[in-house]
Amino acid sequence: MLDSQLHFLLLRCYHNSARLIAQRTQALGLLSGQPKILECLRESDGRTPKEMGRKCGLDKSTITSLLGKMEHQGLIRRETHATDKRSVRIYLTEEGKEKAQQVEKICLEVDRRALEAFSPEEREELLGSLRNVLGALEGISNA
Repeated sequence: MLDSQLHFLLLRCYHNSARLIAQRTQALGLLSGQPKILECLRESDGRTPKEMGRKCGLDKSTITSLLGKMEHQGLIRRETHATDKRSVRIYLTEEGKEKAQQVEKICLEVDRRALEAFSPEEREELLGSLRNVLGALEGISNA
């Protein structure tokens, strides 16, 4: 019965995907949550902590803690906005860019394994459906 409920299937998929990614990224010296931030910055370097929290689904205190650790590890650098000293943008260092590239390879391999039974058309249909689900759920949470 639970296997016919969307929320349960999504949770199980997330749990298994996150576990596989965590196992592989821990070998790179990354903590839980850091791969998401690296991916987020690789997609668009120079985001604010608030933007990253929204994109990654992490709260302010978690982002603050992870960024502090990542800065200490030499993966990111913070730059204060030229005219607004309260605004900070986060950028990948060269080491951070290398780790982000390794994380991307790991995540793409996990995705490949998850989707290997699907045809290319079925993959696109599934991803489109998941984007629709995400849009609907984000619309509810922002209402």
